[in-house]
Amino acid sequence: MGGGEKLPLLVDERTSVGVFEATAFSLHLRDRALKAKTIDSAMRAVQLLYEVLAETNVCLIERAEGNELLRLSEVIAVADRCKTRAEGHENLADGVISLANVRRKKGTFIHSKDDAVKPKTAVIRLHYIINFLSYFSTQARLQRLPNDGAKFLEATELTLKTLGSKKPVVSKTSDRQGLPKEAEARLFEVIHPDFAGNPWKSSFMRYRNHLIVKLLFGLGVRKGELCGIKLEDINFREGTIFIAKRTDDKDDRRGRPATTKTLPRLLSLNDEMRSLLLHYTEEVRPSRRRAEYNPYLLVSDEGNELALNSIDYIFSSFRQAFPEFVQISSHVLRHTINERFAEMCEGKDASLVKLIQNYLMGWEKSSKTAEIYTKGYVQGKAKEVLMALQQRVFK
Repeated sequence: MGGGEKLPLLVDERTSVGVFEATAFSLHLRDRALKAKTIDSAMRAVQLLYEVLAETNVCLIERAEGNELLRLSEVIAVADRCKTRAEGHENLADGVISLANVRRKKGTFIHSKDDAVKPKTAVIRLHYIINFLSYFSTQARLQRLPNDGAKFLEATELTLKTLGSKKPVVSKTSDRQGLPKEAEARLFEVIHPDFAGNPWKSSFMRYRNHLIVKLLFGLGVRKGELCGIKLEDINFREGTIFIAKRTDDKDDRRGRPATTKTLPRLLSLNDEMRSLLLHYTEEVRPSRRRAEYNPYLLVSDEGNELALNSIDYIFSSFRQAFPEFVQISSHVLRHTINERFAEMCEGKDASLVKLIQNYLMGWEKSSKTAEIYTKGYVQGKAKEVLMALQQRVFK
């Protein structure tokens, strides 16, 4: 839109016209002040629903007029589609029917390990589809489409309840932990621009990627927050960097905008980090021809704002070069700094520590998210306690 806002819409590729009900739902989510990324996830889920409706020749308006919503076979098909990777779906435009879809229609659909998405992804998809159908049902009743509102409401509730029962079970605990301490020194050694085995070839990429890892490790920011930092957010005199929350930033031309997921915050920089940033902004970044027209700190090889998937590629290429870091990612570094924080604050006032950690990570004051990010530290302490207890057994 004119002010830089991005609003994902579902378009029928056969007509190039937006799907009315889905567009109304997108605007409904926008009115709730949800971020474009969240609305995008919702629209991609609704897209899966409409793909199944197209395959089964179902029109939601006609169903509402007949006091119906979805039937059992369609609910099963939608749930199966939500649990399957996009590449496992048939291409309707080419008229290609996949074996998986044939099995689905026979009622014997079984996911292979390669075809299935993560349970959490399926849950999110079904969540948004249920929300959309609930919204559609309310709008249909307001427009008096059903000739028997009570019967249609009963059909809606049954459909939503059945869809909800198809959600896979998702573990509430995360296995992700930070890097072991012994890996830290090795990490900083191999990412140094002068290291002979540095996995990145050009001098620009070596210095930029070195800075990326140092900032992720030293500040605990998410990759979206990192890519959203602008030059104006850095105060070299004060030694601070501001993690701003810019929703629908008109400067952000990326298809997947860089956003701050939670709260904005002002973070301090030590002398070494300040020097590293200063060298990058004065010597490294200006070497890219388009960089001078870009307000963002991190730029691509051409000087455009760095895409979020470029951060993922940096770590995948690093893992390929150094297999001992098989689990490393930008988010693993966020876990690492939280574990080190917990260790440094051991013995201090727990309520104050929680407030400090929540501020640094951008969480609400009352957030309990820290419990997820300090799992490695807690497990290490549990091991120490258990060893001490066992030692008493053998005295």
